Amino acid sequence: MSMLTAFALCAAGQALATGAMGGAEGRGHETPLSLARALEMAQAQNPQLLVLRARQAGAEGRLLSTRQGILPSISFDATYLRGEFGLLENVPTIEPGVPPGIGWRDVNPVEGNAVGVQVVQPLVNFGAWEARRQAGRQEDAARLSVQRAEDEVTVATVAAYYGIRSAQRQVTAERRGLRAARRGLARAKGALEEGLVSPLDVLQARTRVADMRARVAVAESRVTLAESRLRLVLGLEETPSWVLTDEVPRPPATLPAPATVSPVEQRSDVRAAEEIVRAAEAGVRRARAAYLPEISLVGRYQRTDLGRPLDLDETDWVVGIRLGWSVFSGFGQAGRLDEAQAVERQANAEWRALRQQGQAQIRDNYAEWHAQRIGWQSASRGVADAEAALALVESRYAEGLDDMTTLLQAQAEALGAWTREIVARYNAVLAAQRYRLATDAVEAGRWRP
Repeated sequence: MSMLTAFALCAAGQALATGAMGGAEGRGHETPLSLARALEMAQAQNPQLLVLRARQAGAEGRLLSTRQGILPSISFDATYLRGEFGLLENVPTIEPGVPPGIGWRDVNPVEGNAVGVQVVQPLVNFGAWEARRQAGRQEDAARLSVQRAEDEVTVATVAAYYGIRSAQRQVTAERRGLRAARRGLARAKGALEEGLVSPLDVLQARTRVADMRARVAVAESRVTLAESRLRLVLGLEETPSWVLTDEVPRPPATLPAPATVSPVEQRSDVRAAEEIVRAAEAGVRRARAAYLPEISLVGRYQRTDLGRPLDLDETDWVVGIRLGWSVFSGFGQAGRLDEAQAVERQANAEWRALRQQGQAQIRDNYAEWHAQRIGWQSASRGVADAEAALALVESRYAEGLDDMTTLLQAQAEALGAWTREIVARYNAVLAAQRYRLATDAVEAGRWRP
C-alpha cells in the first residue's frame, strides 16, 4: 500500500476513533455529496493523481523524442555576407590600353549569400535504438503507476467518506448517551425528593451529564478535521458544507480466498516495477552501445551567390556516409555503464521486494477482513443486549431496586456497545477494500460493496 492510501486510511481511522464529526447544525447552504460523486471528484482533482498523470505525459514526450534516432533530421540554413577586407584594398589590375598598364583598384565591399538544406538519416545507431526501448518501458511503467494510483485514490476516498459517516453515527451515539445521562439525573432528583436516595446519587448523575456533554463537544469539534481529510483526497481548496447521502454499508459476507485471486505479478504496481526493470536493462544496453560506432547518411544541397566582386552564382550538392566512433572518452563510457548496471540492480531488488510485500498484503488483509467481520457481527449482537440492559436498570433504579453505580455502569456499557458497532462496521468495510486493493480488484472511480 502506498503512502497516499496509508495516509488517508490512518487519517480517517483517527477521526473515527476520536469521535470525529457531528451534525450539520448552524450551517448555511449545504451540498448533497454521494460517494459516487466523491469518487468522480477524486479521480479528476486528487493532487497526487494529477502529479502522476503529468509524469506520464512527460514519459510519453520522452518516448516521442526518441524517434530522432530513427527518422531523418532536415535542417535549413541561410547566410548573408557583407564585409570589407584589407587584402582587397589596392588590388593590382591590368588597365587596357596601348601599351597595357597596371592599375590599382579597391574591390570592397564583398557581398553575397548562401542557402543550404541538409538531411541526415541515421543508419546504424545502437544507442538510439536502446534509448527508444528504454523510453517505451518507462512510458508503460508510468501508465501502470497511474492505474495503481487511481485504485488507491478510490480506496482513500471510500475511507474518508465512510469515515465521516461513521463519525456522524458516533456523534449520534454520544448524544444518546447524553440523553440517557439526563434521564438518570432526573430520576435521581425525583428519588432524592422522595427520600429514597442520598444526595450522592444526584452528584454522580450530574458528573455523568457533564462528562457526556464534554464527549459530545469533542465529537463535534472533529467536524473540521474529518472534512479536511476528505477535502485533501478530493483536491479541494476549501471545505464546503456537505450532506453525505450514503450510509456505511454492511461489510461483504464473502470475499475470494487468497488462493483463488490473480497472482500478485498481475497487480498494476508490480507490473510497473517490472517495466522499470526492463527499462533499466535497456539502459545498460544503451550504455554499452556507446562503445559502438554510429553510421549516418548525409546529404546537402547549397546555392551560393557572391554578387560582389566576383559575380559568382553556383549550386553544389554532396552525399556521403558519416562514421562516428568514440574510442576513448576519459572513462565517461565506463562510468555510465557502471551507473546503469547499478540502477538495474536497484530496480530488480525493488521489484522483488514489492512482489513479496504484495503477497504478504493479500494474506494479511484477508485475515484482517475475516477478523473484522466477525468482530462486527459480535458487536452488532451486543447492541440490542446493552440497550435492553439499560432500559431494565433505569426502571429498577426508578423503583429503588438498583443504585446509581449500576445505572451509570449500564449507561457506559450501552454507549460502549454503540461505539463498538460503529467502529467495527467501518473497519470491516475498509478491510474489505484494502483486500481488494491488494488483489488489484478495485475498479478505479467505482464503489464495489
